Amino acid sequence: MKTSLFVSRPSFLHSLDPRTKMVCVGMSFAGLLLFDDPLFLLGPAAGLILLSFAGRVFKKFLAGSLVLGSFGMLTFLVWPLFLTMRGQGGPAAWIYGAGVGLRLIEILLVAFMLMLTTSNEQLLAGLARLGLPFPMVFSLGLTSRLLPSLLATAGHVVEAQRLRGLRFDEGGLIRRARRYIPLLVPILACSLRTVHQMSWALEAKGFGVDSRKRVPFIVLRMKVRDWVVLTVSIAMLAGAVWARMQGIGIIGVMHGE
Repeated sequence: MKTSLFVSRPSFLHSLDPRTKMVCVGMSFAGLLLFDDPLFLLGPAAGLILLSFAGRVFKKFLAGSLVLGSFGMLTFLVWPLFLTMRGQGGPAAWIYGAGVGLRLIEILLVAFMLMLTTSNEQLLAGLARLGLPFPMVFSLGLTSRLLPSLLATAGHVVEAQRLRGLRFDEGGLIRRARRYIPLLVPILACSLRTVHQMSWALEAKGFGVDSRKRVPFIVLRMKVRDWVVLTVSIAMLAGAVWARMQGIGIIGVMHGE
């Protein structure tokens, strides 16, 4: 079973240092949070589409966009209702909801793009080189591998129950959902057994006892392209901050205008 969203392709995005990509993702988050005008946010959306072509992951990116778009649609519906309760309803409230929803989708897609073009090993190596403590990096690495294992265990339990005659596709929605509740017991038991065995393995190998400096398996080196991308990203963030200070890309319904 595949353990990550990573798509192995030779592309410019794949060749960048993971530290470069993570820093750029952080700056992208900061830049997107500055604006809420949907028309202004169409530019970053177009940029993400171009990046998906540059990374040769457009099909995966499109599939993820359809899934993550549901979060933006929910935000689009909730914000106008909230503003109406505050006495700030009207067309501006719906425009603001569209902007906030689009911003949320873009933030999620930026992180999704990072996962598509960076392997788990590269992400963990980048986090370690950025100064994150090794135990925390190790925990994140285990989590990224245990989640697919948990999903696989759930699939095996469901198939075993189907072979015993349990039908999950019959009856109404509530009735079908109730059939899944008893499955939580074997899934939880298998998960606890896996975690217990892993703790034994870590203890047997003396994890956390040896204080000597660790030698990284993946050696990261910044290249000219990484510094160029970082320079461009910093310049774009500075431009976004300037535009925000000038009141560009802002809907007045939440800013007393």
